[in-house]
Amino acid sequence: MEENHFKIAIIGLGIIGGSMAYALHGFKNAKISGCDINPETRRKALSKNAVAEVWENPAPAIENADLVILCVYPELITKIIAENRAHFKKGAVITDVCGVKTKLAEEISKILPDDCDYVGGHPMAGKETDGFDSAAPELFGMCGFIVTPIPSSSPSSIALVKEMAKYIGATRITESTPEEHDSVIAYTSDLMHVSAAALCLDYNTKMNRAYTAGAFRDCTRIANINPILWSQLFLENKDFLLDELSTFLSSLQKFKAAIENNDKEGLIRLLSSVRDNKLTMQNKEPKNY
Repeated sequence: MEENHFKIAIIGLGIIGGSMAYALHGFKNAKISGCDINPETRRKALSKNAVAEVWENPAPAIENADLVILCVYPELITKIIAENRAHFKKGAVITDVCGVKTKLAEEISKILPDDCDYVGGHPMAGKETDGFDSAAPELFGMCGFIVTPIPSSSPSSIALVKEMAKYIGATRITESTPEEHDSVIAYTSDLMHVSAAALCLDYNTKMNRAYTAGAFRDCTRIANINPILWSQLFLENKDFLLDELSTFLSSLQKFKAAIENNDKEGLIRLLSSVRDNKLTMQNKEPKNY
């Protein structure tokens, strides 16, 4: 198909979907069709030229789309695919932005429409706020992007999702299995959100903003959390997240024991390992970069 006939459907126009719509302007000279259940979001998406057209229901957006990007809560992704099987174009590539992949990939494999391809995607970007009002074309600038094919994903479909990731601004693009994705994300994302949430669950009520600086800001920024979305993500990735929580609790106990015992040398050893590990982590570039 000629590039000027390429169509992209973005289902869900929250912060990620809305930012995708903005950032994909000009990609393959595509027409961008949006879908969102919120009428105010639909109005804003049109008025701000994020999309060329917008619908309340997925079917008309998906119709004739070459690339369908599902930017909705995990529990809705397979539901939308199953209910709209007849509306997917032959040869369409379906992707998503969901933060958990293993169970999703298994379910999608079972209901994937005939002659369609699925390649999972996960942009490592966001803000502590959500909704279309927080969407911005630069959201994905310099971000990481994980591509998670399934066994049936074709090389051309994988290449399309990687091309899309590069176009929106991602510079650290890597490919993994859904299982590997979830095992790593349990540490780099899920555990980080649990940690920030735990820091704010019970806090020192004597504090005020005069007591806060960069450490407080950085460690608690993501505690301004979407409870519905993150409850789903935690439970969808339960097994991997529980493993990481066990390791984290063990690490906390090491610090607690060293402090209780006035073990200065022990603390120095722990903190030296922490510093070395941090330096190692920040230099680990993706293999496919």
